This record gives sequence, structure tokens and C-alpha cells, in this order.
Amino acid sequence: MSSTKSKLHLICAFGALAALALAVSCRGFFVNPTVTALTITPSTPTVPLGGTTQLTAYATFNDGSTGNVTNKASWSSNSGIVTVSSGGLLTGQSLSNSTATITALDQTITQTATASVCVEGGSDFAILPKDASVTHGAQVQYTASATAVIKGVSTQGVDITPGVQWSSSDSSITIVSGTDPAIATTTTAVSGVTITASYTCNGVTNTFTTGLTVN
Repeated sequence: MSSTKSKLHLICAFGALAALALAVSCRGFFVNPTVTALTITPSTPTVPLGGTTQLTAYATFNDGSTGNVTNKASWSSNSGIVTVSSGGLLTGQSLSNSTATITALDQTITQTATASVCVEGGSDFAILPKDASVTHGAQVQYTASATAVIKGVSTQGVDITPGVQWSSSDSSITIVSGTDPAIATTTTAVSGVTITASYTCNGVTNTFTTGLTVN
């Protein structure tokens, strides 16, 4: 009886060793895929001042598959105006004319996004100068402002010019967006021109206008 038990123990031991060896050998056939490319969404986020915006990182692997690696990637920001958490969550720290470069790293592959800080839930949007009248060939320097609640405090006249997209109802008048002030160049004498400013923060767009006459 004792001999039979010993044989059974030996058989079980050999069986366990064989199963372990098989598992190790099988794992050798499965190699973790290599990241070949990264994509960050959104790629040009606007982050509310004092608020947050979530970034998502997707990886493409060498076997053709893709996957969400947001919580696996390493995140960093090159500017204090926007900070980023280990999970890709952006926080707007201060308004600035400049932007922050947000970098995601997974394995040896990096990708970047360009983040700017904006005023969320603003009101009393305004363009200066209002209803300007200028001579033919003159340049007009436009600024845009808003009343905004920043970290619980209502603040008037917050300069939002760098984040405004400008347009004109007359194609002969061009306005360069992304500068402060924005410069409108007049080339012909026109009247009844509408200058439009569009300001987007965290997916919400506010549009406001002023008039321009070129004599």
C-alpha cells in the first residue's frame, strides 16, 4: 500500500512538472506586441481655466491591432499653464497667449497634443474697437474680451483674443487669428462689413460681432 501511494505521489509530481513546463513553453510563443504609433484625442484640446479636459491615447501595434493605452502611457506637459495627470487628465492653470505641448509615451513611441487654456461659461463677449470706421488701406487691431467666472470669482474684461477665430463678411478684409491683438487689413473701400469672432472652450462656442466701415 505504501509503495502504491509513493508511486501515486511521484506520478502527480511528474504531472505537475510537465504541466508547468508546458505552460512555460507555451508562453514563449506569445510575445507582447510592439507599439508602432500613437494617436492622442483630441489633438488640440482647449482646457477650461480651473477646469479639466480628458485626453485619450490609442496605440497601433506591430501585429496590426489597436488599443486604448491612456492609463498605460506616461504623460508630461512642457508648460505650467496646463498640467496633466498620469491618466491623461488636463487641468487649466492659467490663461496665456502660448500653448502647452502634452506628450504621451508608450514603450519607445511618443505623440504630442497642443493644449490651450480658455474661459468656460463666459458672458458679455465684446470686440474692441466697436463699429470702427477707418480709411482705405488702414489696419485695425481687434481684441476680444468676456466676463468669466474664474475659480469662483466673476471677472470682467478677461482677454480672450488669442483663442478667437476671426472672420469677415467681406473677403477683401483678412484677419489673422491666434494673435493678440488680431490684425485686420483693409484693401478696398467698403461699408456695412460684419466682423465675427468665434470663441470655443471645452466644446462650447460663443459667436459675437461688430461692424466695420472702410472709407
